[in-house]
Amino acid sequence: MEYNTLSGGTVVPDVDDLQRDAILESMLLHISDYQGKDTSVKVETLTESVIRPVLDAPIPDNDVDFNQEKQLRGFLRAFESTLAYSSQFKILDERTQAQIKTFKDEPNTWKDEWIWQDTEKKGFRLPDINPEVSHVLATAASAPASRSPIKKLLFGAFVKVARPLALLFVKLRLRKAAKRLENQEAKKYAHGPCIYEHRGVKHSKSMTVYTNLPFENWGQSVQNTPKYTFVPTTVLGIENLVKYANKNNFRVRCGGYRHSWSRTFSQDQEIFISLLPVLQVTMLPDPMSIYPMGHSAEETDLNRIELVESPKDASADKNKKTTWCRLGVAVTNEDFRRWAIKHKQWALPVDVILVEVTIGGVNGPICHGAGARHGTINDLVKKVEYVDANGNHQTISDPEHLKAAAGCFGLLGIVTHITFELDEMSYAVLKPRKVPVAEAIPPLKRGDIPPALRTTEYNHITSDKLDKWKKEFALRAAEDYYSEWFWFTYQKRVWVNTWKETSDPSGATEYPDAVDTFFQWLQGWLGGIVSANPFFQALPGAWQAQMLATLGMTVLPPTDGEDNKPTYKTLLPDALHFRRGVQNMRVRDMEFQIPIPDLPNPKNPDLPGELDWSVVQRAWWDVINLVYELANRPPPRGFRQRILHLLGRQPLSDRSRTPMRLTLELRIMGGSSLLMAPQAGNTRTASIEVLTVPDAHHDGEWEDFMQRVSDKWMSYTDNNKMRLNVRPHWAKEWEGLRMNPDGPQVDAREYLRTKSYKEAIDKFKWTLSEIGKEHSWTLEQIRNRFSNELWDQIVYS
Repeated sequence: MEYNTLSGGTVVPDVDDLQRDAILESMLLHISDYQGKDTSVKVETLTESVIRPVLDAPIPDNDVDFNQEKQLRGFLRAFESTLAYSSQFKILDERTQAQIKTFKDEPNTWKDEWIWQDTEKKGFRLPDINPEVSHVLATAASAPASRSPIKKLLFGAFVKVARPLALLFVKLRLRKAAKRLENQEAKKYAHGPCIYEHRGVKHSKSMTVYTNLPFENWGQSVQNTPKYTFVPTTVLGIENLVKYANKNNFRVRCGGYRHSWSRTFSQDQEIFISLLPVLQVTMLPDPMSIYPMGHSAEETDLNRIELVESPKDASADKNKKTTWCRLGVAVTNEDFRRWAIKHKQWALPVDVILVEVTIGGVNGPICHGAGARHGTINDLVKKVEYVDANGNHQTISDPEHLKAAAGCFGLLGIVTHITFELDEMSYAVLKPRKVPVAEAIPPLKRGDIPPALRTTEYNHITSDKLDKWKKEFALRAAEDYYSEWFWFTYQKRVWVNTWKETSDPSGATEYPDAVDTFFQWLQGWLGGIVSANPFFQALPGAWQAQMLATLGMTVLPPTDGEDNKPTYKTLLPDALHFRRGVQNMRVRDMEFQIPIPDLPNPKNPDLPGELDWSVVQRAWWDVINLVYELANRPPPRGFRQRILHLLGRQPLSDRSRTPMRLTLELRIMGGSSLLMAPQAGNTRTASIEVLTVPDAHHDGEWEDFMQRVSDKWMSYTDNNKMRLNVRPHWAKEWEGLRMNPDGPQVDAREYLRTKSYKEAIDKFKWTLSEIGKEHSWTLEQIRNRFSNELWDQIVYS
């Protein structure tokens, strides 16, 4: 095996062998060289419990049981003494701490340590009441299984009475604790204006406010210091706040879990509205997905879920049963998922994977959705309620007006409620697979496969085989209800998650179940702890990528062997939110929406032909090959080069690098009727993104990689050599890029304003002005009140 020597004498495999097993072998040999970067990391545990089992697993008749439990336990033990682990572990409640500790320390008996919901059966389950009081019922439930019928009856009565009382007790305790923490935090940033949230002086309460509270988005790409940060709970409060902003000439912008990477938030010395408590959206780890009542938030105007009567014949599809649902913008995806699962009647047909995000946050950037038959989530909007520039609560339901209002980046006003059309609850039949990279999304030609990813079957890959794999890929992409592909950097397999829908509930189970939800949450938390650790950050990028790939692939099914072919049937919302705990690991993320053009129709030139899937194949393999191209840099040779390398000043063009240290991800979706949606005008859209860890940005590798990927994706044309209108996801990373595939490149903002969205922006502003005529405000008013520097330049310039 050949290696490239890096600083300090550490080596990574040569680019032609840069794949999982070779990287892990090099780590086994040399990872101890980095022990000094953080002596609290147990490197021996990492090598013996994480790295070696992966290498040993493929060996026939070995004694190593490689599975997700072993991997997660190995990571926990390796990093349990680090500062990040210990500080975040203390944030968790005692019961969750006990769960983690027992799982880590008692591999053979951990599932038998808890008795949760089922009083007759031992085994691991997520608690059905909050962990603060779950020990009361757990103790009672641990009585011998051979109770008499009378005792069973009495015990059952006790549980029925005690459980509601316990839930009420916990809610009160948690609200009091949360209020205490919030008050403690507020003292640091006190003396804000008093904005009342209720009518009547006697019963009114003022809105929570912080003064000069520093803001940072989740992805750590935006920082500023608003003059005031408000946390409203009522529509009246927002009306009063906007009137205060009018009187004092402040601009007002909103945020939820802060998952946008672009500068769409508030600015220095302006007003920022946090739809959720500040502590909730900034705390890591976030335990919402494993706590039985989420964050136990008190019901407010802004987090209410209610079914509303829909007009007759409201659905465009007469064969589909639908209803309308009014959601407050502070409702989280986890809140709505639990509501839908509880009632088992209605569901959003599309959604983002993430559960730690608000409905308002999902709706704002107009980009989210999955499945070739579906548009964006915004295309399901039937009504928008908002507080306008005069501080009045308004409603929009006109279909033409909704083309702007249902996706407006907060420029219309402060949106308070959104009414969506829901489908009747259905079920998903999932068949997740880990497929060889050439078969999952086949390359256009065999030679596009980098040498490191070629298997022993490479010489037997014929054009007929490529055609067969392409047809299989196209069938999944075009016909499946949901379709998504993940490639973790340097891996020989792709995780394929495409599935079909059914109305048949027979055989449906919880997915992910309690154990897998716990594992997924652990994986996300560990990913955050590991990627923020000095030891990890000192490792070569290729090693970082492999550690994260090992951790990521560990919890993605099949988890008990890469060649297994499991099938799961579950409720649709659980299939859409198949990953929990994503919030706990910060990432950098660039995503583009690429139109999938039609091929010529050989039978009728006036009609569209089949979809040209080669554009999607090219976009996928261009990234894979770019990853290997950037890794193929010689080590420094001369004395001066070596000195510059050791000082960290080696020119980027001379460095071997791994800028994409997480995944390449692809989803197929439809077009959109929204004016400012990146999918607008498309028949089908490839939503494709690249993700990495913050350390790639700190190493100076990420921005150059994004520019290279952007150049490739924006260069594509259709069969007639017409340039495709490729656009970035509004909420992801695109600012600072240079764009214009047909001439001298300009700043991305300028390109989007003058080229990509020129006509759409004009129609967007015209539609907003038409809404304003009905609601008695002007474009100038909403610009002065609700825009910011980014949207001033793109929309109003």
